[in-house]
Amino acid sequence: MLRVLVLLVMVTPAAAQDAAELALAREVLTTLQPLSFRKMREYCGYLALDRTGRLLATDPVPGDMASCAAAFPQDLAVVASYHTHGTFNEGYFNEMPSTIDIESDSAFYLNGFVATPGGRFWYIDGREKTARQICGVGCLPAAPLFRKGTEGVVADTYTYDDLRRLQR
Repeated sequence: MLRVLVLLVMVTPAAAQDAAELALAREVLTTLQPLSFRKMREYCGYLALDRTGRLLATDPVPGDMASCAAAFPQDLAVVASYHTHGTFNEGYFNEMPSTIDIESDSAFYLNGFVATPGGRFWYIDGREKTARQICGVGCLPAAPLFRKGTEGVVADTYTYDDLRRLQR
């Protein structure tokens, strides 16, 4: 007698939304990385739902070498932020999210996505105040002058308190 096991995988709307957010954030940040390196500045924006429920990315806003502030769109339902970390600079913690990155997302109960000069791709959970590396060095375009290891070992996850201790 042949027995067949059927596994039903149910994709919830939340899981589909998360996957769509991740894919869109990766696409946007992949496109922005070379511009961010060339202009030596951060670029930022939001992922949001329009009135029809379509997920989209707002136009990127240029920041400066170490920060970026995009206006919160009034006509969209924002679900996450995104930003690059500019080009490689040994004077900064380039390769991990900053405490300010987590504070900014947490203040609005948002999640966030961060691209680093080394091409790392990070997810910030604004409610939990944690950062998780989605993929490591070279996952996204890397800055031409990037040198791996200048910040020591970069962990896969950080809590807000971990980053606060490291970035004093």
